[in-house]
Amino acid sequence: MNAVDLSRFSPKWQFRFNFFQQHGAPKEPGFKQAWKALSFGDRLKVNINFFAFFFGAIYLFILGMWRKALVVIGINIALAVVTLFLPDIVARAVFVAMNFLVASSTNYSYYLEQVKGRASWNPFEGMF
Repeated sequence: MNAVDLSRFSPKWQFRFNFFQQHGAPKEPGFKQAWKALSFGDRLKVNINFFAFFFGAIYLFILGMWRKALVVIGINIALAVVTLFLPDIVARAVFVAMNFLVASSTNYSYYLEQVKGRASWNPFEGMF
């Protein structure tokens, strides 16, 4: 297996990628144990991508994950149609939850594409 040169990435991405290489996907038990041992700031760094939370599919496009971005757009359109028939507060909660899912899956998805070379259409791969 060819080692990927992580030096082209920022220290923040290097930290995330190294963590994923050592402990696997977020759904794996070894990941959860190692994640719990991190400081609060490092937990956030590994698990949440704030740019993805606020900019969603746009940020996925910027990272070059256009397949996942298109799926997220499709899910958002479907959610928009469904939430037309729901109270406003419920609709807002649904979209906040969707943004949180995208934010929590982006770092691992980027790792899969950049380090493992796996470009998939599933924006939540390895999460559940």
